[in-house]
Amino acid sequence: MPLPSAYVTTRDSLHMLACYVVAPARKARTGRIGLRPTGEGFGTPPFDDGSRIVVRGDRLAVDPGEEVAITTLRAGASFLGVELSSDPGVGTELPPFRPDRDLQVDVNASHAVGKWYRIGQSVLDQLSGRLGERAAKISEAQLWPEHFDLAVTVESARAKKVNVGVSPGDSFVDEPYVYVGPQDLDGLDGGYWNAPFGAFLTYSSMEEDEQAASALDFIDRGFALL
Repeated sequence: MPLPSAYVTTRDSLHMLACYVVAPARKARTGRIGLRPTGEGFGTPPFDDGSRIVVRGDRLAVDPGEEVAITTLRAGASFLGVELSSDPGVGTELPPFRPDRDLQVDVNASHAVGKWYRIGQSVLDQLSGRLGERAAKISEAQLWPEHFDLAVTVESARAKKVNVGVSPGDSFVDEPYVYVGPQDLDGLDGGYWNAPFGAFLTYSSMEEDEQAASALDFIDRGFALL
């Protein structure tokens, strides 16, 4: 299914919101920055009181609780009671900090981002069973605000650490993609390894409605080559 025409501008706006508002709100309460897919969007894991911060479509919400339309970073930070900063403490390769510029968030495009994360979570949840003894350890999946990707680190049976995840797109590739990124790239060659960080497979290269299966097959191929 083609991505909505407003996908890229919406994704970039949500990325800014994640970096400068949502992740800092979690960090202020817990000291941690990792986010999670929420089924229809993304947000924080539940806090101790059971509440969480979520992005759904073009709305920013405290669930359970109030919600507001996504407008600007400053408005979002004010709603959550977060101190807005150009250095939010979530990494160094950050998107532009434009506190008063309108964030362009289209509902359908936002749902497409959420759907991609939902597919990605399904893929990462199946990794242990798919890789079997080739994976000695798999970390908890985190949606990292800095790069806006959902990822795990797999420690292979050969003691190699491999970053595996899904990205909604970025400056490297505009569309969503799944990636396999060995932390040690020495000795890797061949057509599979098609990126500076390892290997990637784009959304448009996957079978329609079979993205999860295509992603798992792609990851499986990568581990067979390690």
